[in-house]
Amino acid sequence: MHPIVIVTGASGGLGVSTLAAVTATVLARHGSPVLVDAAFGAGGLDATVAVEHEDGLRWADLAEHEGEVDVGRLRRALPQGPVPVLAARGRRPSPQAVTDVVRGLAAGGPVVVDLPCSGRVPPVWQELTDALVVVVGLRPRWLRDGEAIVGTLGGLAESTLLVTRGPRRAERVADRAAEHLGVPLLDHLADDPGVLRDEAHGRAPRPRGAVGEVARSLAAALPASSAPLAERVLGLAS
Repeated sequence: MHPIVIVTGASGGLGVSTLAAVTATVLARHGSPVLVDAAFGAGGLDATVAVEHEDGLRWADLAEHEGEVDVGRLRRALPQGPVPVLAARGRRPSPQAVTDVVRGLAAGGPVVVDLPCSGRVPPVWQELTDALVVVVGLRPRWLRDGEAIVGTLGGLAESTLLVTRGPRRAERVADRAAEHLGVPLLDHLADDPGVLRDEAHGRAPRPRGAVGEVARSLAAALPASSAPLAERVLGLAS
């Protein structure tokens, strides 16, 4: 099984979907990743990667799926952006369908999940995740949101990494924020005007600039290893 990486934000508007999409694109250099949308009932991650008009299966088509999936056939049936993307649109899938589909996809390559901000990680995703990346902004209110979500993680804490978010100059306080939250720091995601330009031109986010740097840091933390995720990241940073 390949890793299932969940990217979520302690607050809204921190660029979680962009980071998830770019991470999947970076992982494509080393495997066959799939980008998975966990924002059921929202606009759809296919719009983030500019394939919302492409034919292919969405979660609504798999809402009643049961049992094993044919991973190769499913990957080919998804809209093909920078990587195959399973977007949320229409009917919400059952927790069992989510489990069967995501685990099936992980048999063929890494899975990167875009989990919307809700202040917690729902049980189905807690059971599936191998690595949880929490994006926390460095403004006072955003840090309080970070404290709130970290307080709900329980056993997930050992598999959790922190990405701080804010201007480039705020990077100097990222280590202090990580120490305060008690979560290992992966990297700091600086504001990146290139992301807004890509969006304005209808392009999928690209692995360049600040978001590309963070995505590559995350990819480097995910080799096959028996060491806990946090230990691998701390080893890379030393």
